Amino acid sequence: MTINSHVKTLDITMFPASFGDSFWVSVEEDNLDILIDTGFKSTYEDHIKPKLAELKRKNKSLDFLIVTHIDSDHISGALSLLEANELSKEFDIKNIWHNSYRHIQNSPIKESELSLKDQRILQQINVNGYKKDETIVQNHIKNISGKQGSSLASLIFKGCYDWNEQFDHDAVCVENGTDIELSKNVKLILLSPNKSKLQRLMISWKKELRKLGVSSSAIDNRFFDDAFEFLVSHEKSIKKNINKNISSKGITIETLMADVFEEDESPSNGSSISFVLEYGNRKILFLGDSHPSIIERALKNRYQQEQLWFDAIKVAHHGSHKNTSPSLLSLIDSDTYFISTNGSMFDHPDLVTIARIIGRKTSVNRKVIFNYETDTSNYFDNENLKETYNYSVYISGADEIFTFMKD
Repeated sequence: MTINSHVKTLDITMFPASFGDSFWVSVEEDNLDILIDTGFKSTYEDHIKPKLAELKRKNKSLDFLIVTHIDSDHISGALSLLEANELSKEFDIKNIWHNSYRHIQNSPIKESELSLKDQRILQQINVNGYKKDETIVQNHIKNISGKQGSSLASLIFKGCYDWNEQFDHDAVCVENGTDIELSKNVKLILLSPNKSKLQRLMISWKKELRKLGVSSSAIDNRFFDDAFEFLVSHEKSIKKNINKNISSKGITIETLMADVFEEDESPSNGSSISFVLEYGNRKILFLGDSHPSIIERALKNRYQQEQLWFDAIKVAHHGSHKNTSPSLLSLIDSDTYFISTNGSMFDHPDLVTIARIIGRKTSVNRKVIFNYETDTSNYFDNENLKETYNYSVYISGADEIFTFMKD
């Protein structure tokens, strides 16, 4: 196929991913395709796999698979993809970004022998595998995550993929690189994680191992690569029912905005890969499940401006109230906000998050784009509110493309 070099657009598709994330970004001018997170097995089967098959028919590759962090709602589809690709290599994947145990350990891997007790504990962790999710996706009667026998790290390693190559095969973190040229016209500005956030994840992991009775002398053994991912996926999130008054007549945007902000403390979310994609003068902010304080600091250091405009913002952590702070929103704005979740887990997105986004004074109409209709989207799809606060609500189609023209 002949690529039309005069088509200068950046296209974004927000796949239906249950309560997870999966975004496809294409820049036709550079023949560039990026997959950011993969949702669940159903996301892969229904949306990612057909997209990859389309690339194959055009003799094209997936240039980057970016797995932002270890959480089933972000990586399960990647497990299905790499398992299916293990023998056939049906789809060509040029680069994979994913931080595993081997990238964030504090010291070189030791080859010391594990005690029998430690071996049994670790074997049980690996048998248990990833956290199982009970959510059922429309048109899928089976568990959306399915049983996985291999960690993502082991599948990448066995598949001999180029792994974190742009970071010298080390951890994807700001200390190892911030400005990454993805193609001739596309640059990625890494915002998170930093080594401090990765270190916190490591500390949390070791604490859980010791709770299970693993001896400290075995912590750095090579056998931990799979167990690290499996155990981290079981991290529990504490949910404050921020949407409990959704049907109350007394609730207002102002009362929602006045809710006291408490930042997410999840080590796994803190390790999330987040970045700005720059294409010409276009800037798209992908926040993964990141903590807002690290994003705010990184943006201020990078751009040194009091206010930053983005052509689109992927809202962090499915619209959780703990991942979008008033302080961050005083720095960033856009007329396009993507929110990915069906609301089946933890009742995301939170009313407070949307109120914080749309409640600020603006001269432009902010479009809040959901990939599912939820109680929250319905609450804000109110004509009086939309007129008062100058915003619109839009429910995207399953494979709908949002196009941003290069200036």
